[in-house]
Amino acid sequence: MSFLAVNNAWMSDVMVQILRIALIIIILLAALGIGLRLRRMLIARLKKTVLDNWIIQTLGVIAVIPSIVVALLLTPIIYDWAFDSLPRWLNVITGNRFNPQYVIPFLGNILESLLLIALGIGIARTAQKLAIHRLGENRIDINIRMLIGRIFYVSILVFTGFWILSLWQISIGIPVAAVGLVTVAITVSIQDILKDLVAGFYILLERPFRIGDQVTIATHTGKVEDVQLRATKLHLMSGEEVSIPNAQVFGGIVVNNTFYLERRATIAVTLPEENFVPDETANQIISAFNDIDGVMAEPAPTAMFSSFAEQKITLTVRLWIAQGQLSTLSDVMYALHKRLPFAELAVKEPAGNV
Repeated sequence: MSFLAVNNAWMSDVMVQILRIALIIIILLAALGIGLRLRRMLIARLKKTVLDNWIIQTLGVIAVIPSIVVALLLTPIIYDWAFDSLPRWLNVITGNRFNPQYVIPFLGNILESLLLIALGIGIARTAQKLAIHRLGENRIDINIRMLIGRIFYVSILVFTGFWILSLWQISIGIPVAAVGLVTVAITVSIQDILKDLVAGFYILLERPFRIGDQVTIATHTGKVEDVQLRATKLHLMSGEEVSIPNAQVFGGIVVNNTFYLERRATIAVTLPEENFVPDETANQIISAFNDIDGVMAEPAPTAMFSSFAEQKITLTVRLWIAQGQLSTLSDVMYALHKRLPFAELAVKEPAGNV
């Protein structure tokens, strides 16, 4: 009987242990399920906001932690069927080699640092995305938007880094001094590049010209191909591409030949005195433009007497040419030559379309 009693007691104890372990597993799985459910609900809500996906996923992971922590705290209580089990378990875990007074704050700092890193990256990416999107509504150049977004991104990461240093009670004076020295050294060594970058920032912000405009910068005249932070690229009328540092563009005189939708062209028509008829010659010149599509009807073309020298009369012809009509001036010169074959023709103001 004693053997059976011992055997039954042993079986009963084993079954109790199995039930406890099974209950612990069920509680852990339930806690995990609740945490994942909360994570799914939180992510579904946050995806409707402007938050970056990184910070959304980070907050989703944080949402799982509380239920898991509660389940882990319940584990020793369930295993020993007593509410005083938790302190004893902590003593067993820490033992004599670890002091909970130092271990728990240390683990807390590690966890807080990891959370700060994750949240800092997420907030930085969200701020960068918001800056680019909001500035795009004001039609600010994409390069400016990217630069401002990058400034927000780096600034938030630097702030997060200083926060983590203060969390570990590390003086930020040394990192700040080191960053200052490095900044001064870099500024001195690349000051010419910085001048171009600052000038490029102002050019992109003020936009004195746009891509596709025909401009004259110093001695270069051509079409603007690209405006970068360091240089402006022009496609010259002769076919070459020239890259002009933005410091020269910002500090020099820039003539935008196509700022307005139309351009005026001026042509000097010189003909012998005997071939000049006061009213008829001017009408012949103006009527020559009737069949040319690129010549604008308003303002109307004009032909004015401008000079008389060496038995020759010069008429100054002014007309307005629509934007984008690159061959119009050539058509005008050809029409004038057919109408007045004995006249000398000279372009005085090319309207940016030659």
